[in-house]
Parts: sequence; C-alpha cells; structure tokens
Amino acid sequence: MYVHITDKVKVKSPLDLSDLHAYEGPIESVDLSQQRQNYVLLKQSLEPFGLTLNYIWFAKFNHETRNIVRYHFLAKDETCQVFWRKYEAKSLGSGQNLLYLNGHKYKLTEWLALHTEGRRGLLEKYGVTPANIG
Repeated sequence: MYVHITDKVKVKSPLDLSDLHAYEGPIESVDLSQQRQNYVLLKQSLEPFGLTLNYIWFAKFNHETRNIVRYHFLAKDETCQVFWRKYEAKSLGSGQNLLYLNGHKYKLTEWLALHTEGRRGLLEKYGVTPANIG
C-alpha cells in the first residue's frame, strides 16, 4: 500500500513493514520514542504558520538480524501539504528523516536549523498556504 503525498508523489506505507505494532490515527496517541524531541521541535516550528501535525501511520518492527526495534512513520498536517517521514533502513544507522512540503523533500535537520523567516520562505517557495501565512 502507498500513501499519496501529492498526485505525483507517493511513499510506501509504514504499516506494510510492521511485525510488532501498527497504528493509524491521531498523532497524539503514539509514543514517538527516539523522535519525541524532533516532534516537539517540529511542532513548535510549524505553529507560527498555523500548521499542526494531526495524523500518523506508525509501525514498529524488529531488525532482521539483531534484536533491535526499529520505527517507520509518516505524519501529516490537517491541510495535507506538510508530511514528516521517518524511515529506518535495514542497515543500522541508516535511514531518512524528511519533510515533504507539497511533495518537495527537505531534510528535517535543515528545517529545524532555520529561523522563522527562512521557514516562511520555504513554505512560500513550495506553495504551502495555511490560513495565516503571509
């Protein structure tokens, strides 16, 4: 199964990878574990623009060769213009932590390093238009 981010961009559903726990629904019902601090920072960074992550596809799974729990998730805002994707690959230490702004990929670490005006510029560049941008 795929989740469509735009009519031209889709990602594999995290739920397809789960062998321990799968959840789809309100983001407040999920323990984001190692990504909790990133979630708090991302939430704060989106607030000035009236954007709120509100829905998540979340999966926990076992690493194939080691006894380690891994996580995949995809969260979206209420306008479906901003998605946050955490993908952990099979190799330890590999994976992605990305924002999709109307389908355009942007590294979460780079987004979090920007000041509000830099973030505003990116949202405008990629056509993200919540009610109070401008």
